[in-house]
Formats: sequence, C-alpha cells, structure tokens
Amino acid sequence: MSTHNWTGSANLTDIKNLLAGTTTRALRDNRFSIDMELYNPISGWVSIVNYPAISVSSPTTEIESRAFEFQNIALNVPIKRKNTQQLQISFYANESLAIYSTLVSLIKTYGGESHSFNSNINQPTAYNEYNMYNTAIRNNWMSVRLKTNRYSGDDIGGDVDVNYIAYSEIYPVAVIPMDFNSQSTNQLATFTALFNFARTTTKYLGEI
Repeated sequence: MSTHNWTGSANLTDIKNLLAGTTTRALRDNRFSIDMELYNPISGWVSIVNYPAISVSSPTTEIESRAFEFQNIALNVPIKRKNTQQLQISFYANESLAIYSTLVSLIKTYGGESHSFNSNINQPTAYNEYNMYNTAIRNNWMSVRLKTNRYSGDDIGGDVDVNYIAYSEIYPVAVIPMDFNSQSTNQLATFTALFNFARTTTKYLGEI
C-alpha cells in the first residue's frame, strides 16, 4: 500500500509536509550513486558498485499515440510507451581509465569486434541473421540509488538509500570523447557515456 497519498489540498502546511515531512523530504539532486552489472562475453560479469558518478540525465519517457476517430470525434489514443532520449551518465576518469576502458570494451564486443587481432570472426553477440537478439545484454541492469540527507542510526552524513531508478537490459552505445587541456592547472578529467535500455522502474512505481 502506498505511503505517499495526496489529498489534493493546496494548504501550505500540507505542501510543506509533502516535501519536508517526517517520512519524506524533497529529493536532493546531488545525493546518488551508481550500481551496474554488465555482461562481457569475453571476461564475464563486470560489476560497478556504489560508484560516485558526476551526473545522470534520465531519458524522457513518453507515450506514443495514434489517430483514432469514432462518430466524427477525433482522438489520439495511447498505443505504447517510448523513450525519446538515451540515458546519459558522466564519470570522473581515474589514471587507470578503469570505467572508460570497460565501457569502450563492451561497446566493441557488443558491436561484434573480435577481441583477438589474429581472428576475423565476429563475436557471437553481434546482430546478424543467425542471432536476432543480443543475448549478452538480457540480464544487464543498472540502478541510480537516490539517497536522503536525513540521519538514520549510524549512517553518518545521512547517505541512506530511499529510492532508486533501475534500468534493465541496458548497454553502452557511445562514449563521448574526453577533452584534455594542457593550459588547465587542476581540472579533473571527465567523460560521458550514453546507454540504451529496455525497461525502467522505481521502488514506488504507480504508488502516488
């Protein structure tokens, strides 16, 4: 049962309680972490847990409609859900380029590039007439863990998970080039990756 009932009251006190009450607070956009499990057909599962990414831009979720007319009344009726943008995540780059190299490697493998220079055989995960769906991505998932600024028990700083946005059958499709600048003094290197996915969900899906 939902714990986020809204009575429809426009009373200022009700609005304050909705955003800053005892059970819930307004969501902070700087309190989150990234978890992901991505399958690499060459080396096995790649796990990234509680990673402090720079930023996440969730895609626009829309409903696609189609024209329908009944008794001279024109309507646009919903037919399916669609995502109009890709999931975008920006990361810090450490000196080993661990996350960057992992995502680039996955893009190459998922795209059918051979991991051996002496082999001209595409990876079996590539799209072709014999394999109409990339089996490597079926169990891939990623979640953006949203955290509260409220103190809870021994969690100093209040970094307690309160919800998440989860993406299933996810895979990286592009790594935007990193920019290096010899004139900067202490700028940290960053890069951005774009992801495709099949489904998304949250902890309180449909419980408004």
